[in-house]
Amino acid sequence: MNSLKPAAYDTMYNRRPSVKVDRIVIHTMEGSFAGTIAWFQKAGRPVPTAAHYLFSRTGDVCQMVADEKKCYHAGSTTARGWNDRSIGFEHEGYASQVEWPEAMLVASARCAAVLCRKFSIPVDREHIVGHVEVPGVTHTDPGAHWPWDRYMDLVASHGNK
Repeated sequence: MNSLKPAAYDTMYNRRPSVKVDRIVIHTMEGSFAGTIAWFQKAGRPVPTAAHYLFSRTGDVCQMVADEKKCYHAGSTTARGWNDRSIGFEHEGYASQVEWPEAMLVASARCAAVLCRKFSIPVDREHIVGHVEVPGVTHTDPGAHWPWDRYMDLVASHGNK
């Protein structure tokens, strides 16, 4: 199932027009697909975070923020501009898990391939990064066991279709 469930009104902002989208940031939800959707739809949170796309363990996709909008998913005080220049992908699960469902990886990789074409984002690890790789963040997702080689192969293979 692919769906659009907009995040809360106070989580979406206009991107700075001079900034080109050139990154996809990979996150883990640290919880469930349904719980994360509900959280991102709740307005008035102290830190109004959201992500553009959410991926369930079974391969369901939910878009919560339009590609043309920015949301706070990758920022820190030392990573200024990362929310303007990136699309956020949240994956159901935990940074500590060891295995990742193939259906979720395929759904995410397909979406990443489409966005890489749309925004001319190179399919490489400089441009598709883990949240942990954003400068100054204190997060560890997607975790030490995220299958980067498999994921990047999937993105590349779907980019050729």
